[in-house]
Amino acid sequence: MSRRALAPAALVVLVGVSLYLRTGQLGAGLWIDEGISIGIAHHHWTSIPGLLNRDGSPPAYYLLLSLWIQLFGDSERATHTLSLLFGLACIPVAFFAGRALFGRATGLVCALLAALDPYLTYYAQETRMYELEAFLSLVVVYAWVQGILRGRNAWTIALVPAIDLAVYTHNWALFLCVGLFVATFVVARDRVKRFALMAVGVAVLYL
Repeated sequence: MSRRALAPAALVVLVGVSLYLRTGQLGAGLWIDEGISIGIAHHHWTSIPGLLNRDGSPPAYYLLLSLWIQLFGDSERATHTLSLLFGLACIPVAFFAGRALFGRATGLVCALLAALDPYLTYYAQETRMYELEAFLSLVVVYAWVQGILRGRNAWTIALVPAIDLAVYTHNWALFLCVGLFVATFVVARDRVKRFALMAVGVAVLYL
């Protein structure tokens, strides 16, 4: 096998292993927060943000789950599968993020961690937003590397909706925003102006 084909083959194997690990409880019963997620997702799109006002949760996951339920139903297996797909998608995105920073070997290590991480395995079988948030966080990291560190304009622009989607999925993504700023200031101080312009775009879109 050529070196060029090694990484794709390894990713296929890792996704297969992850699929095996993350489907054992796919049809398991729902617990209360999962039931709440499904209940909220059954409401009309225009009503979902208002339902979350008292809860304080952002609406992105519930809006996506609403569409998913319309297509595939609201059974345990169906709603867990949405999270499973994001869990599997974390593996190649982790590879690309790691490779962008330190090379292919690091990318493969990151993919291995994403495939075997017990938290990602657990939340891949739960009808909650955490697996989507993990996926979006990895997308944000990759876009930050390409857009801020590498100075590529298209990726800097793409970073804006990626961060906003993460924040609209879970409030804890705000900590990721702080981490990105600190990382930019520490390792790419000459890119702070670019980061600041991107942050303005994030704030405007978020509002």
